[in-house]
Amino acid sequence: MMIRYSTLYRKRIKNTQTVQDDGFGFHLNPSKLIKMSIIIGILFSFSIAIDKMLKSDLEVYAQTEQKQQHQSEAENSSSEQISIKLDSVKFTSLDNSGNNQLKVDITYKTNDPKLVNTFMHGVMKVYTIDGTLIKTSSIPIGYILGQAGPMHFATTIDDKSIHHVKAEIAMTDSSKLVKISNTIEVDATFEN
Repeated sequence: MMIRYSTLYRKRIKNTQTVQDDGFGFHLNPSKLIKMSIIIGILFSFSIAIDKMLKSDLEVYAQTEQKQQHQSEAENSSSEQISIKLDSVKFTSLDNSGNNQLKVDITYKTNDPKLVNTFMHGVMKVYTIDGTLIKTSSIPIGYILGQAGPMHFATTIDDKSIHHVKAEIAMTDSSKLVKISNTIEVDATFEN
């Protein structure tokens, strides 16, 4: 009985180790299946790595030298994750196009250290003097936040009859939906 069982067991092992046709013309071999899985995994990993390298070339880094600045108690108690302040505003004609351009330069400061080196966006809404929204523009590809640094917003106003505008600028998260800074409101008058 022992010999018969052993012989039957060997035949069964031999049958499972032989190459079997799966009906599609492929031979199902466990070692080939494992090798193919590993190769597919490696190719997938390379495609992810290449995608990240290509995207990183498009990101704008808004990092500047990290300077320690003395802050007032009011700034320290701010509930905003990022503080922004106005540096300059200019509303002038655009070179030879006949259109006008609003340029706003701001400086940001990150109040939450966890946000340093994270991705964010900024949005500028432009209104006529009576409060009608005429343009919304944002930083197209976003920024990687540093400790503090400058940011530049610019948008073209096609209507040449508009000589006075108001703008609101705020920083948002990467979805462009959640505001993470204070809002700056500016008035600009057209300069020849």
